[in-house]
Amino acid sequence: MAYPRRRFGALSLEVPPGLFPDDEAPAEYAAALTALVPATLRIRTIPLAGAAVLAEVLSRAGGGPPRQISATGEDYVWPGLSAAMDGAPHEAVYAFESEGQVWLGTLSVPGEHWNDYAPFLEGAMVSLDIGTRPAPTVPLFAGSAVPVISERAFLPDPVETMQQRLAEMAGETVRLILDLRFDEAEAAVRQIDSDIYGANALANAYEAALRHNPRDEAMLSRATIWARNAFPEPHTALEAETYRSAAEARVAGLMSIFQP
Repeated sequence: MAYPRRRFGALSLEVPPGLFPDDEAPAEYAAALTALVPATLRIRTIPLAGAAVLAEVLSRAGGGPPRQISATGEDYVWPGLSAAMDGAPHEAVYAFESEGQVWLGTLSVPGEHWNDYAPFLEGAMVSLDIGTRPAPTVPLFAGSAVPVISERAFLPDPVETMQQRLAEMAGETVRLILDLRFDEAEAAVRQIDSDIYGANALANAYEAALRHNPRDEAMLSRATIWARNAFPEPHTALEAETYRSAAEARVAGLMSIFQP
């Protein structure tokens, strides 16, 4: 799944919802992200400093046995390495090299939240784009060749396709709701997406319909249900409270439209 890119100068990353710029990161970091829990990804640049292979850089950083990964930029695929690090919180380190400079990323997540947040933070890391085509100069491992940058293969994004379909039927969804054909409207949307995107599409459609018919109590009731269900499943108590507050604010907006 592709997420919107957030730019940090020339560098950019695909950032999923729930990750934010890490304002507490030292100035030496070119890019930094954090979650509501203290889970972070911080990226800085360092020189090769005589390293003959990229694996040597990870070893200096304290990483364990490296594994090969690739970063998918906006137009290219860039081979690099990743390694786990010992200690608490759980950490992993990532390295990609171009023209003698290494983009070194460190992912840090409390152990109890690793399964919830590490995949999203690693996904952001391996979307790394430095604003220009990389030019590696050293192999990843001893005995291997210098990695080759390849063109990114572009495939239709299923999420964008789904969102487009939901947008195209938004007017029809509102019309069905205004005709009080609630079940039909909901079934049509949920055939396209039965998860969070469909829930948001229905919440928006019910709100739009209520603005056209602000006296309908049944419409308000259904609008309220979807307003409260248009949020993802929380991973932490803090996320749960954030989503609850946002849902209540949306319900309050519906109540301000309703005219008893």
